Amino acid sequence: MEILSFLKPKKKKRFVSENDFTANKEKQFRLSIESLVKLRDASVEEEDELKIDYFFYTDTLEKSQKMEEEIQKLGYIVNHGTASHDKSLFVISGRTTEMKMMHETLKEWIADMCEMGYKYDCSFDSWKIVKGSE
Repeated sequence: MEILSFLKPKKKKRFVSENDFTANKEKQFRLSIESLVKLRDASVEEEDELKIDYFFYTDTLEKSQKMEEEIQKLGYIVNHGTASHDKSLFVISGRTTEMKMMHETLKEWIADMCEMGYKYDCSFDSWKIVKGSE
């Protein structure tokens, strides 16, 4: 009886598909290796602790607010708003607390950010290690 199909609640389409999540996680892992090589070239060692700026995107205000709440629990600086490049998207951004610049630490942090983003249907878009007093 497809005639009454309009009465069924519509299944909401995810902003981040499982394939996008997996591909993004691999991309972020590759970027972490490149970033650590650059840090070593700049005399930043594994025991040095730095903060990281991060950015997530999603398609609804509710998702961005929920993501902001979850990130606050980590003790990070966080805020959300409309993306400047696309008014139909929302950005969640901020800065982490200091963490050691070790491969395993960074890889674990990236995995956590990707998974948290996927859980709340937000894309972990990018991050940047903050050197010195940036």
